[in-house]
Amino acid sequence: MTPSSRGKKATRSHKKHQPRTPVKNNPIAKGTRPLSVTLREGKTTIRQLKGRRFVRFGEFKGKTVASLELFTSGGDSHALTIRFQDRTILHLGISPGFTINAEYCKNQGLYNPRVLKRWPEIRSEQV
Repeated sequence: MTPSSRGKKATRSHKKHQPRTPVKNNPIAKGTRPLSVTLREGKTTIRQLKGRRFVRFGEFKGKTVASLELFTSGGDSHALTIRFQDRTILHLGISPGFTINAEYCKNQGLYNPRVLKRWPEIRSEQV
């Protein structure tokens, strides 16, 4: 502190608050949007786009998972079994020739997951 600055109060210069300008989303032109087909079977929803399919099993919403098991063998028997605490099971049979990349993520917003853990790639067993 210099002798000339003693007793003087430090002040900050403030800019006048200006409202943010909204970010304009560039919507996809109607002719270029991917064609989406949605089917519902009970609580299961199947969304289909060209070359892709998303299946949401709504029957399991709110259930607590007790364990998850991946089974793979040298034959054509591969499965993913999810066991719930209410002693019910979701069993998913998987055809030969698959690769699974497993990640445990925390969702931090749209398109911004934070990876908490990655596991080594899992390939189906070859005969």
